[in-house]
Amino acid sequence: MAQRQNAQGLKLVRWIGLAMALPALAAVLLLGRNAVVVIEGINKAALKQEAAALERGLKLLGEIHASELLGHALRDEAFRNVVLSQEANWLHANFGSQALSSEGPQELVVVDPSGKAIFASGVSGAPAADDATRRLAPAARAMTRARDLYRKAHAAGEGFGDHVLDGVNDGIYVTDMAIVDGHPAMVTVTPFAPESEGHQAPIEPTLLVGIQHLTEATLDKVEALADIGDIKHVAETHSRDTGAYTQAVRDADGNVVTHLAWEFTKPGNAVIRAAAPAIALSLAIVLLLTLAGALTMRHLTRQLAESEAAAVFASQHDTATGLANRGWFMSTLGDALHDASRPASIRAVMLIDCDDFKTVNDTLGHAAGDAVLQAIASRLKGQGDALAIAARLGGDEFALLTAPLAHPGDAEAIAGRIAKTLMAPVRFGKHIVPVSISLGAVAVELPTDCEIDAVLVKADLALYRAKRDGRGCVRVYDAGLDTGPPAPAEGPSLGAVARRTRTSVAA
Repeated sequence: MAQRQNAQGLKLVRWIGLAMALPALAAVLLLGRNAVVVIEGINKAALKQEAAALERGLKLLGEIHASELLGHALRDEAFRNVVLSQEANWLHANFGSQALSSEGPQELVVVDPSGKAIFASGVSGAPAADDATRRLAPAARAMTRARDLYRKAHAAGEGFGDHVLDGVNDGIYVTDMAIVDGHPAMVTVTPFAPESEGHQAPIEPTLLVGIQHLTEATLDKVEALADIGDIKHVAETHSRDTGAYTQAVRDADGNVVTHLAWEFTKPGNAVIRAAAPAIALSLAIVLLLTLAGALTMRHLTRQLAESEAAAVFASQHDTATGLANRGWFMSTLGDALHDASRPASIRAVMLIDCDDFKTVNDTLGHAAGDAVLQAIASRLKGQGDALAIAARLGGDEFALLTAPLAHPGDAEAIAGRIAKTLMAPVRFGKHIVPVSISLGAVAVELPTDCEIDAVLVKADLALYRAKRDGRGCVRVYDAGLDTGPPAPAEGPSLGAVARRTRTSVAA
């Protein structure tokens, strides 16, 4: 009898334990399913972000190469020797293979108004007609678009080098992807135009065509610009064969030029690996104690939430300095400019360049440059409530949006205070590194109908005036002084290329 009662009691305990464990186990399983969904979401978001970064990297590379071509084409000397006289010796000395920069296009072709190639780098004398036709065929669409843009600017009576089309560009160029000699390449076309008013631009343009093959070295540059690793060409079937993600690179008509793959580390998998011991422990605890299992599940939920929050934070901030990144700054600035639900206010938008930053890297090493960037970031963070957002745009370039100001004139005062704070020397080991910055600012009454690009152009013009005035100073946008784009600097930086508005049309 006692044994039967004990057996019944044990059976009852088992059923009670099972009744308590099953809901907890179901909750754990449900949590696991939700965790998988969250992790897949993190992976998809990270993949989408890296794919967008690859597109940006290719676009920035095109802008860098276009800047190189504009530096060749928008000069009076080039206009005289190419358009007016077609001096063969000058062409070979300035556009020949030995004269090409390693950072720019690998091949240059000069095309006269009739469409005939009169020069090609690496070719002695005028290029053969068949060879020229073959090499220019992939660039035909881009050349047609460049001619159309040139004619439009010419018909409108616009100049070149000062005011082109919208009055804020310093050259016309068209960039497209194409297959050249069976290999993917980036093609950039720009017309020759006089730098000064002493020459009259002809009705039909002479074109400078640059061809940059997407070689391994070129993809290395894209890796640096996009901040993703191990980019390589792959076959169209690579994704189907390996399960890896690939990105199709297309020309302006949507035709696939090549497929690129890169090293993609799934952040969600790292999260699940980190959480696996805790999940296993929680399952074991569920078998013994429902409450302990519930606490474990809550702990896991918190871990996953924190991981997702960390992923969101990483997508909005610069890794090296902890400041906001370019994308987050542009989003915040756009909201501030156009959100009519906010009270009216006056704010200042500021762009900052570190003067002679390359010299610091070259003389003391990149670690010293990193120390300067981190010191600037720390000082910007120390501004507290005076700034609504501080961002690193890339390289040695920063952007700020201030908190509301009492008067537009306060922009210059707060800019001066910030500049003075940033220009304090930085200690690096046994060295005292001097810091000099140029700052351009513009005061904006919010909300406004002005587009982000228009506001940034004004700040950029003020920044370039600060550089022209000797650097290490602050300039606030003045419509009377900043009437057009700045003259080309000593070799445009990546940030300057990315910020400056040009007539960039993918043919």
